Amino acid sequence: MHRRRALTGYSLMLAAVLWLASCGGSEDTDSRNTSETPSGTETAEQPTSSPEDTEPLKVTMSAEVAMRSDRRLEVTGSTNLPDDAQLLIAIKRAASGARWQERAQVHDGQFQAGPLGFGSGVPDGDYSVRVQLSEASVQPPAVRRRIGDEGERLAGELVREAPHGLGQIAVYRRAFSIGSELRHSEKDEGVRYLEGASQDALQNAPQD
Repeated sequence: MHRRRALTGYSLMLAAVLWLASCGGSEDTDSRNTSETPSGTETAEQPTSSPEDTEPLKVTMSAEVAMRSDRRLEVTGSTNLPDDAQLLIAIKRAASGARWQERAQVHDGQFQAGPLGFGSGVPDGDYSVRVQLSEASVQPPAVRRRIGDEGERLAGELVREAPHGLGQIAVYRRAFSIGSELRHSEKDEGVRYLEGASQDALQNAPQD
């Protein structure tokens, strides 16, 4: 009888030890699993800026003017400025100083504006077309990231200081004439026209 009780007690003690060991192993496993599981509150790794976003952007622009059947003008052009960049496109008549302008955006490296001119059409004479990248302060966030908050990442011969200390902008200007046909002046195209233009002509050009 005593021996049976002793064996029963021993069996109960052994079962209790095994049960405690089993629980302890489960807790260790749960602890390890918890420590190895990434916390949902950890800060996600931030994407790094690509070198292209920090390098200077050497601005290129070109523009062509076409006459519609109603003798009003349309402007089309191309540029390497980023999509959604805000432009101001203007046409000025040399003889009278009359000008017409329209805002446009860059899409896939292209832009367009028009029709521009008098409702009855534009008379023969000499004109100029001007395409200006507006100040960085009015550009969409994605464009500002590329050109800089003050246009400081803009580079190249088309870049100049904006009026009123608003940073840098880019300006393209080209002369053309309307007579028996519309003729663009090749010698005045792009930066060569901008560099050769008189200071008075630059001051009188349309601004944002």
